[in-house]
Amino acid sequence: MSAGKQGVARAVEERMVDVGEYKVNVASAGTGPAIVMLHGEEKRPSWKDWEGFLSLADSYRLIIPDMVGYGKSSHPIETPDYRAQARIVHELLEVMKVEKATLAGYSWGGQVALEVAIDWPESVDSLMLVASTYDKPQLPKLSKVRRPTLVVWAEDDLVTQLKAGYLLRDAIRTSKLEVLAPVAKDPRYDFTIAHRLLTSRRDELLKLFRAFLASPASATAEPPELEPELRGMAMKQDAEKS
Repeated sequence: MSAGKQGVARAVEERMVDVGEYKVNVASAGTGPAIVMLHGEEKRPSWKDWEGFLSLADSYRLIIPDMVGYGKSSHPIETPDYRAQARIVHELLEVMKVEKATLAGYSWGGQVALEVAIDWPESVDSLMLVASTYDKPQLPKLSKVRRPTLVVWAEDDLVTQLKAGYLLRDAIRTSKLEVLAPVAKDPRYDFTIAHRLLTSRRDELLKLFRAFLASPASATAEPPELEPELRGMAMKQDAEKS
């Protein structure tokens, strides 16, 4: 580990934060505009899924929670769904006195970030969604999310397919979709490697994040309508009803 990386690692602070009935373990580092980083839900996730992005602490305040039911946070009998997790994230920001933040969400964490932006848009500066899942009822609500949004996908993602990335780009009117080249086939990895971009494409993501964070508003614009065959059935149905 380089001296620079060691310095960042030493600067990470973990602490328990009381949020309603739960205790949320939060890792934080750096100072400056806040970025809240939300992990996915596969393979025992925790805040450390974002550990490879701690270099962003040179310019930003990173707030990386273990979501409730994961890592060192409270483990209730029933893990809260994405709606409840969004409420917890919002309350966490209030407790930590963070008025506005960029939300970075990977996979299911992106779905949680979307719900925060839908329900509490005043607390969101911008969004960075990496191979994000979503719930169908969220899609028609996303047109009201007028926040600069970076959507990143791998072309050959077989877990959340690229079509979902187009749907999110189409639904969020101030978004930009970055499609990464297919992940090289390697017998050492299973098919999920193209979805696990936080590890397989970390350097590319860091570059995209820094460029976006430097000027979110100028990085996004009203996207053109996609060709009908590229639009999901839910979006088609919405258009037919209007």
